[in-house]
Amino acid sequence: MARTQIKLLIFLITVGLVAGTLAMGYWVYMNILLKESQVEEDIAAMKGKDRPRIDPGVRRFEAAVDLIREGKIEEGRDALYKLRQQFPDSATCGDAIRIIGEINMDQLYSPENLGGKKDYIVQPGDSLNLIATKQGTTVDSIIRSSGLMSFNLQPGDHLTIIPMDFHLGVSLSKKQVMLLRKVGEKEYLFKVYEAKDIRLPPGTRLPVEIQIAGKNAIHEGKQVISTDPHYLEAEKWIPGTKPGVVIRTPPVPRAQPVEEPNQAEAGKKGATPAAAVPPPAAESETGIFLAREDIEELFALVRRGSKLSLVR
Repeated sequence: MARTQIKLLIFLITVGLVAGTLAMGYWVYMNILLKESQVEEDIAAMKGKDRPRIDPGVRRFEAAVDLIREGKIEEGRDALYKLRQQFPDSATCGDAIRIIGEINMDQLYSPENLGGKKDYIVQPGDSLNLIATKQGTTVDSIIRSSGLMSFNLQPGDHLTIIPMDFHLGVSLSKKQVMLLRKVGEKEYLFKVYEAKDIRLPPGTRLPVEIQIAGKNAIHEGKQVISTDPHYLEAEKWIPGTKPGVVIRTPPVPRAQPVEEPNQAEAGKKGATPAAAVPPPAAESETGIFLAREDIEELFALVRRGSKLSLVR
């Protein structure tokens, strides 16, 4: 009898141990192994989704804009330059470059900003063209920076001279014209202009480095000079030393003449008079096409001999 009880006790203990082991295994599976598996599946699912990336340049951009709003213009501009260098893929870079250009242009002609500017006293025999050539600037710049209301100069007059040490870089892929300013041995981005279109002469192999051949102001088919009354309304062209490379406004399509139908043909059944069909947007014309206001601005900043680089 006692031996039977001992066997029963051992059996019960064994059953209890097995049940306990199974219960512990179930708990480990449900609370540890299963949760780890779910976490791995969730991570895999998250990786598979096209989730938006965090733009690290946004905070930098907002901080730079705050500096500008506080009147710390140069600090804000420098912060925008650093943003462009450190986070070139940031969605804020476009606005950063635009703001940099606006600040630089405002400071260039600001009477409070005297950096790089000098006072010139008109000498006997001087003219605007002569002064601009000798001082490495442009007539348009002298007129604007000095606030001239007349082209008649008198000896002793004071003019504000801004050396125009600018160069142009054209990116075909970005459709941009970059205005670069040289300070010492270094060049930095001054402003960027968005091109309407860029069509280079056939066979042009990039990169190309040429120079600006001059500047043309055309009014009613005739070239005019800066002192001409029609100069402001004239169309401005900035040709390069390579034929067909010119910075200008987009060409305007010219309508083809209407062909008068032959009376005999017009009387035939089904005949219709010919209509004037405008040609394509002057596709044969080559150039780097900018908005008129951008051309006007560049006309005052570049001069004959300025470098013009074209890259892919």
